[in-house]
Amino acid sequence: MNLIKNIFIAAALFISNAALAQDEPTSGALGFRERIYDFGTLEENMRFATHRFVFKNTGTTPIKILNVETSCGCTTPTWSENIIKPNDSGYVDARYETTNRLGTFDKTITVYSNSKINPIQYLNIKGNVIRPQPTTIGAPIPNIGNLQADLINLTFDPLLDNQILKKEFRLTNNSDFTATIQPLGPGRIPDYITIEGFPQSLEPGESQKVIVTIDGIKAPSYGFGGFEIPVISSSYGNFYLGINVNYNRKQYFPTLSAKKLKKAAKLVVTPTSLNFGEVPSGGYLNGYFDFKNDGKSPLTIHQIVPDCPCITLTVPKTTLAPGETMRVKVLFDTVTKNGKKGLGIWIVSNDPTQPERNIWVQATFPEIKKRQCADCPF
Repeated sequence: MNLIKNIFIAAALFISNAALAQDEPTSGALGFRERIYDFGTLEENMRFATHRFVFKNTGTTPIKILNVETSCGCTTPTWSENIIKPNDSGYVDARYETTNRLGTFDKTITVYSNSKINPIQYLNIKGNVIRPQPTTIGAPIPNIGNLQADLINLTFDPLLDNQILKKEFRLTNNSDFTATIQPLGPGRIPDYITIEGFPQSLEPGESQKVIVTIDGIKAPSYGFGGFEIPVISSSYGNFYLGINVNYNRKQYFPTLSAKKLKKAAKLVVTPTSLNFGEVPSGGYLNGYFDFKNDGKSPLTIHQIVPDCPCITLTVPKTTLAPGETMRVKVLFDTVTKNGKKGLGIWIVSNDPTQPERNIWVQATFPEIKKRQCADCPF
């Protein structure tokens, strides 16, 4: 972006100067008293260090500063925005932020003006930021690596299936050295997530805002889900940060009147629980649930998921017409089961009165006695 902006500025300067060239034998010129300033040693707790670069218009025509850029976000420029007449003076201020920026620095300030003679000029600030000097004997210990995030958990709850939501966190390099950060390669982030502002590197004390956008339309399932954004850097003290993204995806239902609710889909499950009673463990139990659409619109079963992989379901279809019924078969593997068990089957449907529900599979198995010692009988 800076390159493109510089090209436009250079083009504007060329056109402006070409128009003046026929009438003006000379042009305005920026004559800075100094181009390099050394702050020397600065203590971190001073927060900001500012230096004013003063210039004089040494030409014969008025001059104006068009823009000032710095090589780092840690340096903020301000400048004379008025037109400077011949022999008048102006300034460029460079304010350097010392907080969390321990160590030496050397930053460039680029000044763009409408001068025909010197339209682009460079200034420089440098120095060394140290920790506040202790009142007791002892030397400050450099921080050799500490990349931190202000949030490690981003929670989207609820995430409706018609929403696109954003949250942000901030990465800060609280060390004395530049931290390079590994890019997020293909497959590291789900396709329903976009990330903006993920840095490639952070200078000492530099902070970067990262924006995470989650698409509830594309997210793959309802209920709770999540993943981790890996932040892998050269920061010795904390080379790996995991930013956890969690969501609870739910269906969006517009506000429905009583009349519209009567026309909606309605899921009726019979029985609401399947109780096998007291049975020996080690075999398979078979049962079923009957699903009926008791509404006046098509019923869609978005998800039907058991709590335990020991339960296998046979679901004939996922859409039921009004009045239609289907039988869902249940196969319960009881190997290693012990004591009372109550396992849920989670159902997500487009029934607006109860879009999420659990039905239960229950059984009681004889207690299995454990050995009290290696040589003891059962």
